[in-house]
Amino acid sequence: MIRSDRLLYELEPDGFGGRHCESWEEWQPKASQVLPNFPDDVLKQWLYRHWKGVVCNWGWLDFQSMRFELQSWTSEQIQSQIRTPHQEVVDKLSRRMTNPIFQRSWLVQQMQEKGTWPQAPIVLKYERDIPMVNGKSLRAPYNLLEGHHRLAYLNKIIEQGAYHQDQHDIWMIHIPLH
Repeated sequence: MIRSDRLLYELEPDGFGGRHCESWEEWQPKASQVLPNFPDDVLKQWLYRHWKGVVCNWGWLDFQSMRFELQSWTSEQIQSQIRTPHQEVVDKLSRRMTNPIFQRSWLVQQMQEKGTWPQAPIVLKYERDIPMVNGKSLRAPYNLLEGHHRLAYLNKIIEQGAYHQDQHDIWMIHIPLH
């Protein structure tokens, strides 16, 4: 697999993490030029907003080979098929959802109101398990790359028997084997 960490370092939004971060409107044209296969929604919610986390956690993936497809999955498919090497984080976030402080979160409120997430999480489809640099593995075939809060909150909504839609959009990433 071709590593993308150098490419991602070149795409760092100017001033990332500071008060005067480069705007999305300024950053998007150069990112789209380097990664033309990325939908704007994925660029914005994943690379622009979470640049450092993407570099640290996923920089070893081949970003230039990624292909995207917006799919609609049932709640049951999401819960039974999508895995993450950070399941402990998802479980912790799911437990927190019942805390009154977290109930005020715009994301929790929106998901409870609409019964789904406001933006499609990003899932990697791969034909075999992929060992990660931190000793964990991405288990084939479906792994969550971005959207851990959303997955946790959806799981809790379903567990509580609260209103939720049966269909939810996800961005599916395909990376060809090299």
